Amino acid sequence: MVKAVIFDFWGTLANSGVKSPLRQAYNMMGLYRFDFPEFVRRFESCFMTREFESLEQGFREVCRKFGINCHENLLNRLIGLWNKSWMLASLYEDTTDALGRLREKGYKLGLLSNTDGFSVRHIIEKFELAEKFDAMVLSFECGLLKNDKEMFDLVLEKLGVKAKDAVMVGDSIETDIKGAENAGVKALLMDRRDKRSYENKVVDIAGVEKAIE
Repeated sequence: MVKAVIFDFWGTLANSGVKSPLRQAYNMMGLYRFDFPEFVRRFESCFMTREFESLEQGFREVCRKFGINCHENLLNRLIGLWNKSWMLASLYEDTTDALGRLREKGYKLGLLSNTDGFSVRHIIEKFELAEKFDAMVLSFECGLLKNDKEMFDLVLEKLGVKAKDAVMVGDSIETDIKGAENAGVKALLMDRRDKRSYENKVVDIAGVEKAIE
């Protein structure tokens, strides 16, 4: 019996203000010696598992970890990209109402996100999202990523439910789906464009409601 629904943030509940910011950062930095999934893993491990004083400090650390020159032009482009991403970000149209319906039906709601310490805070505050969740676990605060079972353990503990009684909803097979499976949590792939072949997938949050009932 499902007692709690755990949501990813970007691509699941919210849309960033620019197209594929991680892909753009990958291209800006010219790190083609890594395939894209490996770049994302390394980038998130560096940039999203601690809190930096500024985006400049964060991106300088990323460049150092990748062994590239963080010249001023690259630094300014990365900072501009990241600021534009959160400043123009928006919730998907169904997010607010659907989260409200799930809570009314008695489900506990969790938010689990690989994220830096800058963008998500602004969005959570702007759209008053904190009150919609019973628990939020963010990577920059806990020092873990979703491929770490411990991150799922944290949100389950905060929600007060067992892994078998929770469902994870996210748009990434590599992090959300595989991460949930590693933690013994059932998972649903959020495929809002309905372009991927995956057995357990939904195209909106209404689909989540149907799948868990």
